[in-house]
Amino acid sequence: MPASLESPAGIAPSVLLVEEYDALSAAITSALKKFAPRHRIRAVESLAHAEAAAAEMSPQLFIIDFDPPRSDAPEFLERMRMAHPDARLLAIVSGIPRELAVERYGPNAIHFVEKPFELADFGAAVQALLGPWTKTASGDSRGTLRDLNLRDLIPLQCLNTATSVLKISAANQRTGEIHFFNGQICHAFAAHSSGMSALHEMMRWENARVEEIPRPIDAPRTIQGSWPHVFLEALRKSRAKAEEPKPSVPVPSVAEATKAPAATGKKIVVIDDTEMLLIFVEDALATADPTLQIVTAFTGSEGVRRAEVTMPDLVLLDYSLPDLPGDQVCARLLANEATARIPIVMMSGHVPEMLATAEKYENVVATIAKPFLSDALVALVMETLAKGTLSISRKKESAASAAPAISDPKRQENGRKPVKTDVQKEIAPTPVVTVVPPPLPIPKVETMPVPPVPREIRPAEPALYDVPPAPPRPAAPARLATANGSAVMLGLGMEVISVQLTPRLQIDTIRAKPTASTLSLTSSSGTAGENLLAGFEIGSVELDPRGLIKTMRVVPTRRQANLIHAHNGFAINDLALVNENAIEVTAKMGAAMTMQLVAKFKVAGVELSDQFEVAQLILQPEGSRVRVSLDPQSRGPSGTEFETVEVRLDSSARIAEFVLNSTAG
Repeated sequence: MPASLESPAGIAPSVLLVEEYDALSAAITSALKKFAPRHRIRAVESLAHAEAAAAEMSPQLFIIDFDPPRSDAPEFLERMRMAHPDARLLAIVSGIPRELAVERYGPNAIHFVEKPFELADFGAAVQALLGPWTKTASGDSRGTLRDLNLRDLIPLQCLNTATSVLKISAANQRTGEIHFFNGQICHAFAAHSSGMSALHEMMRWENARVEEIPRPIDAPRTIQGSWPHVFLEALRKSRAKAEEPKPSVPVPSVAEATKAPAATGKKIVVIDDTEMLLIFVEDALATADPTLQIVTAFTGSEGVRRAEVTMPDLVLLDYSLPDLPGDQVCARLLANEATARIPIVMMSGHVPEMLATAEKYENVVATIAKPFLSDALVALVMETLAKGTLSISRKKESAASAAPAISDPKRQENGRKPVKTDVQKEIAPTPVVTVVPPPLPIPKVETMPVPPVPREIRPAEPALYDVPPAPPRPAAPARLATANGSAVMLGLGMEVISVQLTPRLQIDTIRAKPTASTLSLTSSSGTAGENLLAGFEIGSVELDPRGLIKTMRVVPTRRQANLIHAHNGFAINDLALVNENAIEVTAKMGAAMTMQLVAKFKVAGVELSDQFEVAQLILQPEGSRVRVSLDPQSRGPSGTEFETVEVRLDSSARIAEFVLNSTAG
């Protein structure tokens, strides 16, 4: 791990994590011990707590989970820009377009990682953002909060599904507005222009400041199309007219204290489809030897072309690429007499496929399992470069066992098997080296205080976020089925999205979304003191063919279930005639009706961890009827009865919306 950015005297470097899910917070904190072993780590659950914690510790890196969305993000970031201008920010998001990493030029304050993420990608992003290698003047896309701009805030507002307005102000008294509705860019105006032309103009403004305000109901719509299409077009337009366009794949610079020597040394082609990993690898190698000539490629085909043109001394190759698997890249380089003797070091989390490729193709001389630290990579690269190009005197040995890697069933499922090839070359096999990273120091981890519980709850999480303990975990948690299915009442805070009214202005249909990630469970009798646990986090849901809940998983959490502040009315954002018999009224952001949804479920099973603690409860609904109440303490027959007609899920198979029909009449 390279040295961190300089910290104020007497203050240890630190990372501040904002994550509201207890289990994810613990898993990410554990991962940070590996990727930032010299940093203090502190975890909080909200932006309000983050602001207070940042004032105490002056973090070098903010890591914020924006899934679920955080509506107060723009103003928080503006305050952090003023208070901590040299800090960087890694945003965990869901649904970001892949093209954004290629098209978004820098410097930028926010750097994105897609959720659910692979641990190798997360680790590369963390190490790239904590590195000392660049200054914003170099044109690197990694800026700091000082560089906060619309290239950061517009995609963040869209990913946050915002319905609001960003008021923009810049130099020379220029002002404008960008409007969002349900995460889509719907309107923009500046000076005497509106629509896309105004958006393109504002994207070129430097040092712009923003303020978030509610969107007026009568605001026009001058921009059509999905937000990725609109935003990427605006990026291309603004970049084309910029005075000095920045490269899409940043080139690292060394510290300004000394002048960087000309890159006249050995040549390396790095092939990987993850932008932050390319940046991290470039940084690590350029810091170790500034004379290295490093060329990067996002795809296998591009990497082969770069190798044929530059004739490098070494190729660093990922196995999983968007167009070709790594074994086919090896085959193509081996088939070309000009590139056949170039040694290849494979770096991948697909360890079985990587080792099989190393056994099959003579030009693969070493492997390193992701995730890895810079020291291990640099040592392997320097050793391989010292050996020179392949020679017929070398003899290939069996590949050694892989370096310890994060268990990732999804990656193994999606891994491609080696493709057979007829390529044959008169090149003797070469030995394959496998790098095993050294043990890492464990830093002190600070967390916000949480209410005490009788025993530690260890919720099960997807393997993508899990850091493997020793001894290894079983392949799947044990499941304990209940005898007759214990009946429980599920209480969930809801916020009304829209209401359909009959011609007599009676409620016919309600669309509502959960107000928080936690819910409460009590015994069906609702007797005081019979809560099963302090609270549960909503887990994955399986729907039946009718679009209703078939099974629902809930994960124990230390936090109490969030109680709503009931509100029986809402401000109208939009009104539409659905058909001759229905009027739909849409709630305005920040002034929505809130209610408590109560439904009867049975516990169909309990999943236990390897230490026989409750990991998850598996629930099944007892019918489709639910009760909606304005009493947050409601557990019994009070409230109005509705029929669940549809449940909509988000990308992680968690509840996004309920659609309820009135049973009156």
